[in-house]
Amino acid sequence: MNVVLFILVNVLLCAGLIGSYMYLRRLKNLIGYHLGMNISMTVSTVSALSIGGLWGYQFPYYSTWVTIIATVIAMLIGMIFGALVDYQTIVTGVSGGIMAGLMSPMVVMHSHHPVPILIFCIFLFFFAILMLCTSVKV
Repeated sequence: MNVVLFILVNVLLCAGLIGSYMYLRRLKNLIGYHLGMNISMTVSTVSALSIGGLWGYQFPYYSTWVTIIATVIAMLIGMIFGALVDYQTIVTGVSGGIMAGLMSPMVVMHSHHPVPILIFCIFLFFFAILMLCTSVKV
């Protein structure tokens, strides 16, 4: 993968996370317990899939470090988005980040055709972010 494309996709993922967090933070008084659980679990899972898959495709010989980094990043994302509601949603986001972070680099690294899976994971990321942001009733 081209380095410029790798950096561009990472910037797009970060922009999607920051933008959705800022939007949800503005509406955090409208977010109930069940929606908060869905937000923290879904965001940490799709973030781990996208980041772990992207980094696993770019650095296939460093699978251990990619898995560790993807897991830690997904745990932090789950923690940040879970903090919008309460401590139980933080635990849910962290556990979702752990599970998906450990799995995500393997999905792309052990595939015979990793590019379609990587594109699909990035599509899932933006689709899930869009669905979660539109699910808050204003």
